[in-house]
Amino acid sequence: MTRGVLLFGFNSPKVNYYEMAEYTAKRINHFLDLPVTIVTDSFSVPKKPTYKFDNIVISKPDKDNQFRNDIWINKGRYQAYEYSLYDETLLLDVDYMVNSDRLLKVFDFCKDYACHQNIAQLMIPKGEQEYVSRLSFPVLWATVLGFRKTEKTEQLFACMKMIQKNYNHYANLYNFSPDVYRNDFALTIAHRLVNGHYFDQTNILPWNLMHIWLKTNLFVEKKTKFNTKYTVIYDHNKNGKVKKEYTTIQDMDFHVINKDVFLELM
Repeated sequence: MTRGVLLFGFNSPKVNYYEMAEYTAKRINHFLDLPVTIVTDSFSVPKKPTYKFDNIVISKPDKDNQFRNDIWINKGRYQAYEYSLYDETLLLDVDYMVNSDRLLKVFDFCKDYACHQNIAQLMIPKGEQEYVSRLSFPVLWATVLGFRKTEKTEQLFACMKMIQKNYNHYANLYNFSPDVYRNDFALTIAHRLVNGHYFDQTNILPWNLMHIWLKTNLFVEKKTKFNTKYTVIYDHNKNGKVKKEYTTIQDMDFHVINKDVFLELM
C-alpha cells in the first residue's frame, strides 16, 4: 500500500506557487515522511529548483479564472485521481503550513475520501462556518483532501469535473455567484451527488481546519530548520478603533488565506 502527497502548483503573474510548493514539500517530508508529487506546467518549473520532487506531472493549466485581480489557476483539481501515483493520497493546497504529523491521521478516516467541513479562525473566536449560499448547506474544504483509489472516490472526482465544466448551471441551481470558480464548492456539491443528495458524515474529518484569516498576520518568533514558533497579530476592530491582539503558536498546522503572509513566512 503506497502513500504520498499531491500538490498542484501553477505560477500566476503575481504569485510563484511552484516556490510555495517546494517549501511545503520540504515540510511534508520532515513531518510526515511522505513522498510528494507536484502537478504543474513547464512554465512554472524553475531552471534551478531548490527541491527535487519525487514526481513531476506536467499538465496544461486552465487560466480562465480570476480572483483579486490575479489569474487564479485552481481549475483541474478533479484530475487528482488520475494523476496520483499512490494507493492513498493526501491532496493539499500549497499554502497549507505543515508543522506537525497530524495529517497522517487523515488516512485513518479515509474509507474512500475525507475532508474538512468545520473550520476555526485563529484569533477570531466567533469565526463562522461558510455556506454555499444563504439558503444552502455548509462548505466542504478542498484544502486537505485524503482519498483512496476506490469506485466511490473515482465518482467524486468525475462529479467535480462535471461541476467545473457546468459551473454556471450549478451556481444557478444552488444560488451562488459563478464569477470565481472554487474547488470547495465543487467538492461540496460532488459529495452530495455521490451520496444521493444525503450528507454522509463519515467522509468528514473530526477536527477543525485552522485558517489564518485576512486580518491576521504572522511573524517568525523563533525558528530552527522546521520547528517554528510564530507570533500572531490580529487587528481587532472594537468600537471603531483598531486594537492589536497577540498570541504565539507552535506545532500547529494551519491554512494561510493571504498568500503574501505565506510568502513572508517562507
